[in-house]
Amino acid sequence: MKLKIVSFLIAIVSAVQVIMPLNAKADGGNYISADTVSIEKMLEEIPADEIIVTECHTGKILFEKNSVQEREISHLTKLMTLLIAAEKLESGEISLDDKVTVSANANSMEGSQIWLDKGEKIRLEELIKSISIGNANDACVALAEHISGSEKDFTDEMNSKAKLLDMAGTHFADCTGMSDQSRSNAADMALLAAEIVKYKSLAGYLTVWRDFVRDGKAELVSQNRLVRTYNGITGMKACSSRSAGECSVVTAEKNGMCICVVILGCESSEARESASKKLLDMSFDAFQIYSPEIAKDMLKDIPVTGGEYHKIKVEFGTITPVIIPRGSYNLVEVRFEKKEEIAAPVKKNETVGKLSCVLNNETILKTELRSAESVKKMNFKFGFLKLLYNLIG
Repeated sequence: MKLKIVSFLIAIVSAVQVIMPLNAKADGGNYISADTVSIEKMLEEIPADEIIVTECHTGKILFEKNSVQEREISHLTKLMTLLIAAEKLESGEISLDDKVTVSANANSMEGSQIWLDKGEKIRLEELIKSISIGNANDACVALAEHISGSEKDFTDEMNSKAKLLDMAGTHFADCTGMSDQSRSNAADMALLAAEIVKYKSLAGYLTVWRDFVRDGKAELVSQNRLVRTYNGITGMKACSSRSAGECSVVTAEKNGMCICVVILGCESSEARESASKKLLDMSFDAFQIYSPEIAKDMLKDIPVTGGEYHKIKVEFGTITPVIIPRGSYNLVEVRFEKKEEIAAPVKKNETVGKLSCVLNNETILKTELRSAESVKKMNFKFGFLKLLYNLIG
C-alpha cells in the first residue's frame, strides 16, 4: 500500500525515524513501552484500506494512509444527510417538531430501518435520532423527501454541498449509502466531519449509545461503541457492509483540539475501534494547539503625521491557531514588526506591521497588523477649523 506520513509528524521525534509504541500508555505525555514500532509500520498493520487523522478546527492532516482512493462508504453517506438537515434546522427552514408523513418510497427501504409505515406521521427529531444512532434507511429517505420534496433533489443538494466543501473525490447517488455508486474517500470524509462538528446540536444525537423511537417500538443502537468508552467523544458514525467493509468517522475533543479519525475498509469492528482509539490517544498525546499571545504594546495606537488625526488604532487580521508538537510551545519564536509612525493619508485595513511565528526555522503562522480606521491628509480648511476650535475650547 502507498503510505504517506506527513513530514510535520515525522519532525516530532526524529528526522529519520518516528518511534511510537503499539500498546503505549501515556505518562505525563511520554510514552512508556519496551516494544516500539514506527508509525509507518503501525499504520501498515492496521487492517484497513484507508486511514486519515486530522485536527478539525485547523484542517491539519496529522497522518494518513491511502486517504484519497475513491470507494464505497455505506452508511457514512448519512453524515452528509445530517449536515444538510442541521443547516436547515439552523436556518429555520425545518423544525424538530415538524410532523413528517412517510411516503411509499420511504416505506420500501430495505436494510437498517425503524419499520416506518406508509402514511405514518413521525416527528422530525425522531428521524434525526434514527439516522444518527441507528443508520435507519427509511428514516433517511423520509427526512430527505420532507426537506427537498424527493430523494433525487435532496441528493443533488448533497452533491452541491460536497463541491462547496472541496470534496473532490465524492459523489452521492442516494441519501442512505445503499447504492454502491455513493462513493468517497477518507480525506473527504474528514472534511465533512470538520463541517459537522460546527453544529453542536448534532453531538447530542451522534454521541448516544442507545435510544428508542416510535413510542418504544423501534430500538436504536449505535455501531460506534466509542461513544460509551472514550472520554471527550463528540461522534460520529460507524457502519459495515460486505462491499465497503468496516468504516467509521470518529471525533473527540480535548485541550482545545478536535481530532477526527477516519477508517475505511477495515477487516473487523474490533480492529476498527482499537485503531480509532489508539490514533485518538496518539494525536492528543503528540500534539497541541498553538496561538500567539498578543501583548498590549502590539496594539498601541500608531502616531500619524500630516493627518486630520494624530494617531490611528490598529488591529490584527485573522489569527488561525495551528497544531504543533506537544511540548514545543516555548520553542516558538514570535517575530513582530510595526511602523513607528505613518504619514497621512491612511486607508482602513492598510498594512502597518506583521507578526510571524517560527518553529524549527519554519514559519507556522503569520498575520498582518492593519489600520482599524482611515485618516485623511490634513488640508488648510480642516487645520484652520481645528486650530480655531482648540482656541475657543
